[in-house]
Amino acid sequence: ISSIGFNPRVLSMRQKMVLITRIVPVAQPRVNLVELAPKGTGKSFVYDNLSRYARVVGGGKITPAALFHNLASHTPGLITRYNVIVLDEVQSIRGDSAGELVAGLKVYMESGRYSRGTTMGTAEASFAMLGNIMLDENKQPVEQERGLFRQFPNFLQETAFLDRIHGLIAGWDIERVTKDTPSQSLGFKGDFFSEVLHVMRRLPQYDEYVSENMVLLDCDDLRDRKAIARLAAGFLKLLFPDLAPSEEEFREFCVKPAIELRQRVRDELHKMDPEYAQVSIKYS
Repeated sequence: ISSIGFNPRVLSMRQKMVLITRIVPVAQPRVNLVELAPKGTGKSFVYDNLSRYARVVGGGKITPAALFHNLASHTPGLITRYNVIVLDEVQSIRGDSAGELVAGLKVYMESGRYSRGTTMGTAEASFAMLGNIMLDENKQPVEQERGLFRQFPNFLQETAFLDRIHGLIAGWDIERVTKDTPSQSLGFKGDFFSEVLHVMRRLPQYDEYVSENMVLLDCDDLRDRKAIARLAAGFLKLLFPDLAPSEEEFREFCVKPAIELRQRVRDELHKMDPEYAQVSIKYS
């Protein structure tokens, strides 16, 4: 927590896990996360200050040429040059009228492949989409019953696209940044920690550990299983890099938060489209 600039002494365990979740896409390839939180909670701070391999793209028009490949200049897109693409203020993003952006994102987020014209390729970049929301007097999202993804632009509300998001971070659990928020204790230097996370993206043993040790119940959907496995491997890298958690630690700090993140996505999909059955994913 100190290494990403926050003071662990003023945070609850749940708040710490939210902050750790923010850097899962930095350590784990092709993880797609959404974080919704009020303004001033430091959503983009981590990506701006932690890794030179993360690229923050502010609200506004995003083109397939910028993300995938520019046919006019023959320039590779952002997904081939960075580990994480951060779409900040996602509620104000504008796409192209032809729908090429969403179509390309759906293919890439599912398979890691992209194509534009005669150019085809693969990439390992993760996506982090950050959005602002309003909270009620109980510090819960105002739009929770109607659907949190309703705050997305219309062209991003397609459920086939939203289903490819692996997890929804409950950023509303984080308090606004105050004078006590910055770290006051030792942590890794940012550029060193960035390189550690960059190297860890290429290590396969964490995915193998999850494959061998995680058993899910009431989870037949392949996208659900892939999302939870990928997220659990990311938590394993960050919290147990020695690959020696106890069974209880693996369940509590890797599998349980991964299920919670994906369960939120499934709950929101059900609110938007009854074809997505209500599920309750469990861990054995």
